[in-house]
Amino acid sequence: MRAFRALFSWSSTLLATCALTAAASTAAVSTATEPAAAAVVTVGWTHPGYGPGDTYFNPRESIINPRSIDDVAFRWSTGLPAAPGPTCSEATPPLVAAGRLFVADETGIGAYRAATGQPLWHHTWASPDDVRTPHLAVSGGLLLAGVSGCRSFEDPGGRIMALDVATGRERWHVDDGGPVASLLVDKGVVVADGVSDAFPARVRALRVSDGRQRWVLRGYLSGVSANGRLLVHRASSDGIAAVSVTTGRRLWSRRIGTRVEAATPTGNRFYVTDRSSLICVRSSNGSVVWHVPALDARVGADNRRVYRSFSNGVDALDARNGRRLWEAGFEGDAGQPVAAGGLVFTSVDAGEPLGVLNAVTGAVASSGTQFHQLDERYVVVAGGRLYMTRGNSLEAYAP
Repeated sequence: MRAFRALFSWSSTLLATCALTAAASTAAVSTATEPAAAAVVTVGWTHPGYGPGDTYFNPRESIINPRSIDDVAFRWSTGLPAAPGPTCSEATPPLVAAGRLFVADETGIGAYRAATGQPLWHHTWASPDDVRTPHLAVSGGLLLAGVSGCRSFEDPGGRIMALDVATGRERWHVDDGGPVASLLVDKGVVVADGVSDAFPARVRALRVSDGRQRWVLRGYLSGVSANGRLLVHRASSDGIAAVSVTTGRRLWSRRIGTRVEAATPTGNRFYVTDRSSLICVRSSNGSVVWHVPALDARVGADNRRVYRSFSNGVDALDARNGRRLWEAGFEGDAGQPVAAGGLVFTSVDAGEPLGVLNAVTGAVASSGTQFHQLDERYVVVAGGRLYMTRGNSLEAYAP
């Protein structure tokens, strides 16, 4: 633990590319001819799952839609820093905020201009071989990162840190003791969880502005948050509970569910799974609205449908009652479903480079051949652009 803290105390001063020259930025980016009209709209994708509800649904996207999808083409790519040797960290799909993209890579965390991919700054770990892929979120002009070591499974150590989105400079950090397994932000509070052999399961809440601790909940792990209600699940048995994200006060609990999947975009319901069912519960009191047989699936949700990706396909359920609306098959296994602009996107590990479906009907909306082959990561659709990371490359596509 002491060595892990020293690692971060030192690395927090290493901002090797806070102010890149124009020449260096240009060298890192390859571009295709882009129409002047394809401007970036100031919108965001502030969590891996769009927001703290893990919906993987962008309700504000309108430029990329069923009519424009076949006009979407490659616009630019930029290389991401690579570690010289083995590493525990890998490139993540980007977060989008304030005209910037924020991406974890094998050596640290970087910021890039959303319109062009130009590198803006990079926060480099002192020892990339001892840092797991960080958990990121953006709020209040800060990039929040939950980081864990990877050399020790019993006592990996962890840190929650805040970087200025404009400069990459560290604003505050808190050594978390145990590992950081997830991180989200809601109502000005950053929530992280973790468990290891040396540290029992707990959920910890800090104030975004300065890292001051707000509350701790032991015996639970974090899930999703919506409208100030944080849904957590028991670490060692079945059961979920809703707590106030600002105070940690328990609002209700139920002896159902082993994993929290998502909230609805409006925050009025949560989706959880147990060993046999996908269950929809009211966020106000935890009462069950509906349940259906579970699949070994990744889940996303818009205002009307719940999307599930599974082996060789994606289906959509009616958010009101769980009734299956459509099912679409692929040649390979589907990845995380992402909904935006009336479309559902998913990676496919064979056949199509990218699965693109009509969100209402499940019909194929595009062959996806205009995209490069995506691995198991998901795409991010925001501001009229589709972003993806492939290996150590960040790419953008637009009409």
